[in-house]
Amino acid sequence: MNINKNDYIMIAALAASLSLPDAYTISSAFFAIIGAVYLKDRLTKREPLFEKYLSGKLCLIFMAYALICASIQFWHEAPLSYYEMYIPFLWAPLIVLAVLVGRIDRRSIWLGCLIGVFFAFLIALYQSVALGIVRSYGFLGSPITFGNNAILLGSVALAGRHDPPFKLRNSTWLMLAYLGFFFGVVASLFSQSKGGWPLIPLVLIWALVEDFFRGSRTSRFALVVTGFLVVCLSSFMPLGAAISRIHSAVVGTVIWFQTGEITEGSAAVRLELWKLGLTIWPEKPLLGHGREGIVQRMHDEIGRNEIDAGIGHITGLHNEPIQLLAEQGLIGLVSWVMIYAASILVFGRTYLRYDGVRKWLGQAGLMTVGASLIFGMSDMNLMLNANRQIFVFLTMALSALVIAENKSRNAIAT
Repeated sequence: MNINKNDYIMIAALAASLSLPDAYTISSAFFAIIGAVYLKDRLTKREPLFEKYLSGKLCLIFMAYALICASIQFWHEAPLSYYEMYIPFLWAPLIVLAVLVGRIDRRSIWLGCLIGVFFAFLIALYQSVALGIVRSYGFLGSPITFGNNAILLGSVALAGRHDPPFKLRNSTWLMLAYLGFFFGVVASLFSQSKGGWPLIPLVLIWALVEDFFRGSRTSRFALVVTGFLVVCLSSFMPLGAAISRIHSAVVGTVIWFQTGEITEGSAAVRLELWKLGLTIWPEKPLLGHGREGIVQRMHDEIGRNEIDAGIGHITGLHNEPIQLLAEQGLIGLVSWVMIYAASILVFGRTYLRYDGVRKWLGQAGLMTVGASLIFGMSDMNLMLNANRQIFVFLTMALSALVIAENKSRNAIAT
């Protein structure tokens, strides 16, 4: 692994994403600036702005999403601050150029995520144990955002478990990658953000099945050692609080379905919000009510005693597809589905068609997209700044690396 200055920037960007205030915003913006310099060179040399590969067109889908949703916000006469959230989607091509032309090594992503999730674990440990904070939130301000993105970093590091940096032994790096995933899980448990926990078994089972059926004896031995370490460390995991929150959510859900009453502040509240969103959507099916319109309709329903007054202080529906459906109608929802469908197609084809480096990049991309989808089922994932910055940054970086590998293999073949 020959590291250049852009690799250092990538490692630092991911390593600091959850451990320094606003690093997720600064790093993605910094890469956009680097990409703008490369864009100027391409325009000067009259080179193609977009690559011919499907992965090279993914950024166009992200830009289309931003323009469609911004147009709907304009239709609803939304405040100027509402348009800020679409900026990262518009500079997606610049991130691709920064990674592609800057010749960033894919292993800088694995290493950066591993360091980042380790820092997140230390912060969560300090906040929970030393400071006595009930739900660790890192520097992101939100336990949900912090916990979910800790799992995401751990998952991406795990995707690169067979691609060691710095000439590390494969077995050593494999063990470190699994431990990194474990650190992400612990950080998430400290945050008590249960909405992201369904991702944990999906990623872990996927990785373990692949490794046991395809790995060498040394790799399998490393997995056994890692498993032993995880079991030893499990006694220190904050499982009590996690189990308590899950139990409370299950009981609250059952009571809500039986009586319609909100008896706990998480699952039942979300169910009431989702019911509201699906109830008011048919009134304006194509372009929705707008964000402020949803809040107004919420207060109207509370005034008529149609919904529980306990949700009156909430300004979002805590489910991304339902929020988009109610806020921006079918057009907004379809544009959201479009970016995920295109991403799954790009990374899914890469994962299924190839072996080696491209397969690992495809898996990392699928984990990133899958994580964002899962997080969005219980929260307004891409509507929150940290989440969309990290999602766009990782997705575009991985798609650029897929392009680089495709170009490299095609050059060798010819």
